[in-house]
Amino acid sequence: MESKNYGHQHPLLLLLNEDQLLVVANCSRCGEVVSTPCFSCAEECGFYLHKVCAEAPLELNHPFHLDHPLLLTKNPGYPAGYYCNFCGNEED
Repeated sequence: MESKNYGHQHPLLLLLNEDQLLVVANCSRCGEVVSTPCFSCAEECGFYLHKVCAEAPLELNHPFHLDHPLLLTKNPGYPAGYYCNFCGNEED
């Protein structure tokens, strides 16, 4: 089964069982190890997405952040190292 490409340049194939997943790979969205069901690049370039990551919304309204929706981006909109206003931790 082929899917829309979720921003990837090649078509993606839906893998439904572990026998179809021939390599250990990380999800290109969340970075965690991929398990089925997942999407795999039809051109075998190493692009994988968990099915749940592929279907996650790109915009989220959250009660802790009422001013505007949170947007999922490929690259952070801030330099490396920032301070979280919610938990108070500094991230590198």
